[in-house]
Amino acid sequence: MNDDLNDLYQEVILEHAKSPRNFKVLLEANRVAHGTNPLCGD
Repeated sequence: MNDDLNDLYQEVILEHAKSPRNFKVLLEANRVAHGTNPLCGD
C-alpha cells in the first residue's frame, strides 16, 4: 500500500508541475504580499 500511495503522490506532483493551477494575476486584487524564507534553500 505504501508504494501505491507514493506512486499516487508522485503522479500528483508531476502533473501539477506540468500544469500549475491558481497561478495568475488577479485583476481586482487589492493586496500584495512578498516574503522570503532563508531556510528553504532557494
